[in-house]
Amino acid sequence: MMASGKALETFDEFYHDDIEKTDLDGVTHKGKIENRRIGEELLAKVKAVRDFTAVGKVIKGNRSFLVWSLDYDHADNGPVKLVEVAIQDWQDGKIIREYYAA
Repeated sequence: MMASGKALETFDEFYHDDIEKTDLDGVTHKGKIENRRIGEELLAKVKAVRDFTAVGKVIKGNRSFLVWSLDYDHADNGPVKLVEVAIQDWQDGKIIREYYAA
């Protein structure tokens, strides 16, 4: 769903109300409302997308690792090109904790 342009729909469906999310900057934000607001702000500043591909995944118990290849233009930061890993802990069928490494 993320790769098909449905980022907010994915967030609404799969993220826990008590999500703790740590982005590449190392700052952790708590709660679904706050994290959705941050996601909306990011998406509003994406000007062009060349690549947004899930290139690998590992799922073991309640933990998943998703490898993303990203290449896009951001209004404030210019071109962004990176490969990152989303490490997700699941509870009750929803992501309760997520952090990124690049």
